Amino acid sequence: METSVSPSPIVPGAWPLLGHVPRLAPDPLAFFHRLSDHGSVVRIRLGNRPAYVVTRPDLVRRLHLADQRLFDKGGPLIEKSRLFLGNGLATCPAADHARQRPLMQPAFHSTQLARYTGIMQECVAEVTGSWQPGQVIGLNEEMHRITAKVTSRTLISAVEARPAAAQMARALPEILRGLYWRMVIPGSLFPRIPLPVNRRFDRQMRLTRHVLDQVVSHYRATTTDYGDLLSMVITACEEEADPQQAIYDQVVTILMGGVETTAATLVWLLRLLDSHPHIRQRLMAEITGTLGGRPPGHSDLPHLPYTQQVITETVRLYPAGWIVSRSTTADVHWSEGHIPADSDVFYSPYALHRDPELFPDPEAFVPDRWSPEQVTPAQRQAFFGFGVGRRKCIGDVFGVTEATIAVAAIVGSWHLEHAGPVTDRPLIGTLLMAPPTRMRVQRAVHA
Repeated sequence: METSVSPSPIVPGAWPLLGHVPRLAPDPLAFFHRLSDHGSVVRIRLGNRPAYVVTRPDLVRRLHLADQRLFDKGGPLIEKSRLFLGNGLATCPAADHARQRPLMQPAFHSTQLARYTGIMQECVAEVTGSWQPGQVIGLNEEMHRITAKVTSRTLISAVEARPAAAQMARALPEILRGLYWRMVIPGSLFPRIPLPVNRRFDRQMRLTRHVLDQVVSHYRATTTDYGDLLSMVITACEEEADPQQAIYDQVVTILMGGVETTAATLVWLLRLLDSHPHIRQRLMAEITGTLGGRPPGHSDLPHLPYTQQVITETVRLYPAGWIVSRSTTADVHWSEGHIPADSDVFYSPYALHRDPELFPDPEAFVPDRWSPEQVTPAQRQAFFGFGVGRRKCIGDVFGVTEATIAVAAIVGSWHLEHAGPVTDRPLIGTLLMAPPTRMRVQRAVHA
């Protein structure tokens, strides 16, 4: 505990009744980015409810590591996310997480990832195999197709259940859109209003639950060991008080993490390559030099370091999880500011990744900042693209592996360039998404 404790400064500009919402709503990314000007731990108001924002990377690490017992999964973002994700790994409290994570970890062991890379390569080839030179594609939709196929097939390998897995993946965008509006509009009235966004949300939630229940029943009724993620999830959840609910919670968590976050990263990355041709050329040189025109495999991953630097830099600039919330379990006495028990606490990886003291020229796309020769320990510790500590994303290696396979396959064979107006303004929702992007595809020309 710190011996000298000062109150957390209040960010100016709050409105009566509405608090800082009128300043936050038009541009949440800019709002959270500016908060570091007011202190390391600052207080804002969301309506009449106070909330605290941590703006320094070292304090975020302290929150997750040294003082993790004082901060649990909670706050309005988590509470609303539980409408869809239930009590899965991404949203469960610490006590449940300590029990769940060891049970789920085998599904993401390195030996399993080696098996998954073949599926990843197959899915990328299926999607890009339909492209024709000169064709204009919807990049967001095509990357979603890739990650939905990968996640569906690694999660549910039974051929007869693949259509069900694809159905669940297609339901995700509408569910996430409905969740976002429930997060930003306080109170219990909004979900009851028969708006199109609410009707679509309710319909897709019912569909996802119905389809998954059918698939789980099929898996339990057969003696076949499919050796896929769902089989391992079913085994891990058998001792839970409500196994069916526990399975549902973990499966939809895997779906959201595996489909939406990786798709968003791939869209941003391919957009960035089009506006940075020198980086694209260097990336292609590594890919062609390593693969020689063949599809990427698991054994190639250690030989694609620049590819992985490009992915890391993309996630630094555009982390899918742009805002993170916690709830304090007791009074927090830091010299940088006091946070009372039962308070909502936020931090923004998007803002933290733009600290100019840690990341010079923070808005620039510079993959070399992650090279072994240039990256500093402070930069590594200020990167929160996949979380940190015990709550670090269980699928982080899966996601990076999938992105590496996809980038190597796409950039090694195709040249993508924007076909139409370009805007870099992200779409703010439950996750940070790229705006709709149309790109023309041509066969890659190798030097």
